[in-house]
Amino acid sequence: MSFYQDMADLAAECLEEFGEPATLSRETVTFDKKTGRRTAVVAAPVNTLAVVDDMEVLDDNLGRDVIRTVATMLHKPDVNDKLTMGDRTWIIGKVTTIQPTTLAVIHFAEVTNA
Repeated sequence: MSFYQDMADLAAECLEEFGEPATLSRETVTFDKKTGRRTAVVAAPVNTLAVVDDMEVLDDNLGRDVIRTVATMLHKPDVNDKLTMGDRTWIIGKVTTIQPTTLAVIHFAEVTNA
């Protein structure tokens, strides 16, 4: 087993111990040419474990560290996905994946209240 596989296993163990059940859902908009209308299609939600907390991150525009709310999870979200934990919902923003090899260890997603 490689070092990065060990780190991925450790990340999964930490989320199992400290994470809470969460759901990632995605809504895509399609265009119906026959009716000339847009329709929303909701993909099947993905159940995951996540931890949401404030974290210091580098702001690309400001060039300095700022405090943002960040969700840590094993499943990779996409921008504009919705993360739901209990009665709280967040919109996924910038996603950072720790993936030094072909194996993704963990995903960090900046989130805002929905």
